[in-house]
Amino acid sequence: MNHSKPSPLDVQLQVLSALMLRDMRTRFGRTIWGNLVVVLWPTAHVMIIVATMAIRHMPAPLGDSLVQFIFTGMAPMVVFIYLSRKMMEGIVTNRPLLSFPDVKFLDICLSRAAVEVLNLAASVALTMLILFAVGVDPIPEHPATAVAALCGTFLFALGMGFINANIVILFPPYAVGFSLIIILMYALSGVFFVPDGMPQELYDAFLWNPMTNAIMWFRSAYYPGHGENASPLYLMMSGGVLLLIGLIWEKTLTKKSL
Repeated sequence: MNHSKPSPLDVQLQVLSALMLRDMRTRFGRTIWGNLVVVLWPTAHVMIIVATMAIRHMPAPLGDSLVQFIFTGMAPMVVFIYLSRKMMEGIVTNRPLLSFPDVKFLDICLSRAAVEVLNLAASVALTMLILFAVGVDPIPEHPATAVAALCGTFLFALGMGFINANIVILFPPYAVGFSLIIILMYALSGVFFVPDGMPQELYDAFLWNPMTNAIMWFRSAYYPGHGENASPLYLMMSGGVLLLIGLIWEKTLTKKSL
């Protein structure tokens, strides 16, 4: 009886599946409640910020609902924060697995990214259901634009996640320092304000931030006419360039250090 040798692609898929299952079981436990907690965590992140801003009774910079405005800024930002950070944490916690011949740096990054994408998609959907339940309309006027903006944000976060994973292998304290980058992204991306009203020189500077473009693009699905200067191409090219740099970095420097 002949037993065909599995192809490299089959081996790769088996490794990714095993890493995803291991990731979910070690982080979430073997029950549905563990998975629910992980989905609820980003949702709680968004809702706490939304509730905090709503309590202050600030006027909405766009539209009639401050809650909707904050949600449209927080949704892309949470996608960026969680995906880029969790990929970095994944390579830290799973580094011992690299001693197995079939497990590669790329496998750990991709498996963690796949798990996080699924979790974040569920979290955004759950947040929208909660907002709908409390009387806030979370449905965009242009759903395709909103989905495209989140996909572009996923790509940028994926590229940043690969960069983070490479850096933390060479410099472990970076895992803590990335928190400062997150704070800067909150302050400089337009989550809580509209960059359009700034002086032209400052506004142009803000547009160099890919996440500013991501948020403006996502908000344009809710507020027609907003975000005309946002560049989806710039956001996606930024993600693609970071991803390419991360892959080259892994093949040249990270592999040697490992």
